[in-house]
Amino acid sequence: MKALGIIVIGGAVFLGGRYLFSLNRAQNKAVVEASGKVDKVALNGVWIELRFNIKNPTNSNIEMAIPLVKLSHNGKILASSSMALVEIPEAVRTANGRIRIVPYNETGIISTKILLPLISLVGTGANLLTRLKNKLDPSAEQVAVKFQAEINSTVFTAVGNYPYDSISTIEV
Repeated sequence: MKALGIIVIGGAVFLGGRYLFSLNRAQNKAVVEASGKVDKVALNGVWIELRFNIKNPTNSNIEMAIPLVKLSHNGKILASSSMALVEIPEAVRTANGRIRIVPYNETGIISTKILLPLISLVGTGANLLTRLKNKLDPSAEQVAVKFQAEINSTVFTAVGNYPYDSISTIEV
């Protein structure tokens, strides 16, 4: 009977440790794939539509806060996203507004729009503003504009909350 108790306790410790390791891995391994395009050019600036997909390559359920996305060009931050403009698919949205990602799955396309103010664009050079405007003109020469998208969020797990930061380069 004593041996059975030791086996049960050992098994529980092993499974608990494996679960905690998986949660830690989920915090470190969540993958965000981002892309963007020029949505429209207005008097107040250029609207960029960002689309991202969050993948969970682990065997743990995780929840993530709506990410804050900052766009920068050549090291200068141009704008950041607004939580109010984020569109999350119903299948992955929780009741408290977080994003739920089941094991070995992804969220699908989450989109948001970011306004790059004209003042920010002029500060980086008129060339950037012209290149972004040309994205909406099919007859103009299309030159890719590269932005750095810094994604900041919080991952919520059963054993704690962890910050999530990711920087990726997107072409618009």
